[in-house]
Amino acid sequence: MTQPPTFQVASDASVDQAFPRSAVFHWTSSERGLKLLEVQGELDDAAVTRWSGVLRTAISDGTTGIAVDLRGCPAIGPICLSALLATSSTLKARGGGGVGLVTYPHSTLDRRLEADATQGLPTHNSATRALVSLRETE
Repeated sequence: MTQPPTFQVASDASVDQAFPRSAVFHWTSSERGLKLLEVQGELDDAAVTRWSGVLRTAISDGTTGIAVDLRGCPAIGPICLSALLATSSTLKARGGGGVGLVTYPHSTLDRRLEADATQGLPTHNSATRALVSLRETE
């Protein structure tokens, strides 16, 4: 099994060219209102308008839980992270499971998310585990 690439999270960090700089989003539906959102590229704070729009669409179409796969995302800005927290709170207030994150265990991004105290945004090492966890919390 190959190891995931490691990334530095800093304002002047160079990003591995395998990842697009600007984030690209891909939705996959699951059962019972659960969705998987795959992110490829960096979720910097300049992407917050598009990012918030993507999350608002999920809220408005009746989604109850979102697993956000960040394994293709080398970094996430604090404003984009705040949008995820707000989305999770909204979904939970409606009786849903909220938002769960998928990261490479012990990666730079995984450690940063833990250090940022992303309460209410549990991290998982697979999309399947994140979706199962969301289903169980509904």
